[in-house]
Amino acid sequence: MIVFFKIIKESLLLSLQQLWANRLRTILSLLGVTIGIFSIIAILTAVDSMKADIENDLNKLGDDLVIVQKWPFFTGTDYPYWKYFQRPQPSYKDYEYLEERSHTIGALAYTLMVPDAVVSLGSRKLRGLEVFGTTIDYNKVINVDLQYGRYFTPQEILSGYYVAIIGADAADQLFEGEKDVVGKEVMVEHIKVKIIGVIKKAGQGVLGLNDDKSLIMPYELVNKTMSVELEHSNPNIWLVPNEQVSADAMIAEVRGLMRNVRHLRPKQLDDFSLSKFSIITNTFQGMLGALSTAGWVIGGLSLLVGGFGIANIMYVSVKERTNIIGIKMAMGAKSIYILLEFLFESVLLCLFGGGIGLVIVYFILDPVSEASGFQFILTMKNVAIGLGVSAFIGVLAGILPAIKASNLDPVEAIRAN
Repeated sequence: MIVFFKIIKESLLLSLQQLWANRLRTILSLLGVTIGIFSIIAILTAVDSMKADIENDLNKLGDDLVIVQKWPFFTGTDYPYWKYFQRPQPSYKDYEYLEERSHTIGALAYTLMVPDAVVSLGSRKLRGLEVFGTTIDYNKVINVDLQYGRYFTPQEILSGYYVAIIGADAADQLFEGEKDVVGKEVMVEHIKVKIIGVIKKAGQGVLGLNDDKSLIMPYELVNKTMSVELEHSNPNIWLVPNEQVSADAMIAEVRGLMRNVRHLRPKQLDDFSLSKFSIITNTFQGMLGALSTAGWVIGGLSLLVGGFGIANIMYVSVKERTNIIGIKMAMGAKSIYILLEFLFESVLLCLFGGGIGLVIVYFILDPVSEASGFQFILTMKNVAIGLGVSAFIGVLAGILPAIKASNLDPVEAIRAN
């Protein structure tokens, strides 16, 4: 066993010497493997990061979340746009009707946006924030993870108190990074509200869910102080079923209730959409699966080219070192050691190329994350995949040249020029 490891060590050292001695050839051989591993791992990293983000959103919203809204998540191409356009927006009356009549809803909330709202503190003004009013059970249908402060009390919601919960990014910009902002006041349009909570920073999600740049107020405050047109405020009713029923059972009941409150006749089509949030996540996961497959195909083609290049280089190496192989065999080296020597050289070459690809992925993640606002993370699983694929390509590319080297006749090998 000791002799075996000694031979392995010597083979590795010789492989490194040969790679260094033929640096240009080595670099050219690495390109295909490097590009292939980079393509595969970059796409796998993106896909895995997006999948993790979707799972975080599911944890935040729940797989059973249902939204009552004017527009469906996916309209397709077989339904006229104008029919959706003519639908009324969900109203607070619809929300109250569902709250009063439903036996399957565990929690529901009504949200109403304030379009183009300006939030200011002294001379500092913020535009583009997601400013909206909501009802008391908003934190039951959507997890409002607070870093500081507290959520609304029932009295604050029902009476429309001048209070608000602010997102982390919005708080940082308004208060210039100050941490203790709970209890301080900001202006929302023409009204002054007191900050009672700050939402923990989460970052931009794949599904577009981001509370970092939001400001949440009681619905009654928005309703009594701001002139908000229902058509331009993206109102939604958010629903989750109680523990005894499924989301589909709740949807069936809510559909009947919504048709009642809208006074729709039996043959009339629904003038509202009931959309399960899981539809979005399943669609995105399907798209990510296709993207992952595309990454393997693109990377696989590069690896195929790189593998042929390395196999060609290994054949050249066998020819160049035929005399040395013959001398080694004459001195008692077994065929298996000759085979391992060339096989290790091929694997080492591929691992080096794959390692370069992984390093490139690692160093571009931070700038890409910063530019996109989405956090990409290179996991140990993907590192292992990259190195494993590299080693596998090395074995495939080097096995035939290694077998050829191990089967050489010592006498003929020594005589070779």
